Amino acid sequence: MDNNIYAVSYKMRKELYSKIFSVSGIVILVILAVSLFMSFVLYPVCSKSDSMASDIPANSFAFVAPLLKSPSRGDVVLVQNYEQKKISVPKKVINNICLFFTARQWKPFTDNAGEGSKPVMRRVIGLPGDTIYIDRYVVFIKSKSDSHFLTEFEVIKKKYNVEVLVPPAGWDVELGAKSSVKKITLADDEYFVLGDKRISAVDSRVWGPVKQQKIKGKVLLLYFPFNKFKIF
Repeated sequence: MDNNIYAVSYKMRKELYSKIFSVSGIVILVILAVSLFMSFVLYPVCSKSDSMASDIPANSFAFVAPLLKSPSRGDVVLVQNYEQKKISVPKKVINNICLFFTARQWKPFTDNAGEGSKPVMRRVIGLPGDTIYIDRYVVFIKSKSDSHFLTEFEVIKKKYNVEVLVPPAGWDVELGAKSSVKKITLADDEYFVLGDKRISAVDSRVWGPVKQQKIKGKVLLLYFPFNKFKIF
């Protein structure tokens, strides 16, 4: 009788352990699948500033596609405009785990803790080969195939809102973001990006042209706040 009890107990423990291992395996596979999806296909990003208002207000959440790094004119992209410091593999693993459980909003080990070090959303205005200049916040573009300059909205077919406040009389146009930029021709791997809030956004007027390697993905969908839901 006792032997039968031990046999049944052993069988029950074996089945329990088997279920635990199976469930653990499924959970690990799900985490890996979601992590891979969010690393290479689509992941959420929070825009803390209002540099892309009014289309993308402060504290908005959007989905970014990291594989789309060759944007078209008018696209909104995620730009990482600083040199990243390398961190160790164990720290990267811990970061990825924390990013998974926080919807990619927090990680314990940062590659650069300085102010303004996080990626920002900006709109692509100039493509490789374009010649661009800005005169009192009005952007003029001449592509490789054109013989004359056109304004931003004559060249870009996508519809979006740009916020430019008319400065009062006597206003120093050098305050805030630059109101004018001299002619610049973009190299084969360079893009000219601007914030939609032109009077205060930090963008290519400050950084200069952005190399393609600095573009971390294309913004596809704004999903929060809900009243601003938009597909780009």
